[in-house]
Amino acid sequence: MTENSFFNEQKEQSLIKARIVEKYFWAWAKVIISKVKGSSSVQKIAYVDLFAGAGRYKDGSKSTPVKVLETAIADTDMRNMLVSIFNDADVEKVNSLQQAIDSIPGIENLKYRPQISKYEVGEDIVKIFQSMKLVPTLLFVDP
Repeated sequence: MTENSFFNEQKEQSLIKARIVEKYFWAWAKVIISKVKGSSSVQKIAYVDLFAGAGRYKDGSKSTPVKVLETAIADTDMRNMLVSIFNDADVEKVNSLQQAIDSIPGIENLKYRPQISKYEVGEDIVKIFQSMKLVPTLLFVDP
């Protein structure tokens, strides 16, 4: 499978991966939110995807970033606490991801607008994260 054909249609393994991440994110977020709400002055959690892709496959199937955001929108605590950072080195995928995110019903209800960046994963990304004050974060790295 070439890089260009990967996002044509969602293959079974991609669907399974997306479901696992979506379910794990929800379970992780619920546990972390309960801890953060009870003990932290910073009422945030984060989801970071360094190889986010286009947001949707060409056949219209939702990819992981869209599913994670839909999960957050559906839950009051997540909606108010989630900081999401999506990255992809490909400008076309970044533009497509922005469109996919903008088209999610209720996206405007997230307290923190999803951030999208276009970096090669490497030293530049490391420098960005080193300069940030991190909150409890689920980092997804799947090239």
